[in-house]
Amino acid sequence: AGAAFVRAGRALAAGIAATATLTEVRIAVIGGGVAAAGEVLFDPLRRALDEYATLAFVRGLTVVPARTGADAGLIGAAAAVLRG
Repeated sequence: AGAAFVRAGRALAAGIAATATLTEVRIAVIGGGVAAAGEVLFDPLRRALDEYATLAFVRGLTVVPARTGADAGLIGAAAAVLRG
């Protein structure tokens, strides 16, 4: 299982770094079931992000789990519906 989380962390880090390069975000919030994996995923993700985030404005990117955990997607969808 450990190797699978390392691979998943590297893949997420590549996507997050690419997105942050285009959008100049300072924080990436991971929600849903992915966030439930905890540090077994976040540790390799953060290590890989150091490799992928090569531009100065991307290097300080913070990655955190969503406060709402696995319900993040549902809460976001409900908020979008309520806003119309």
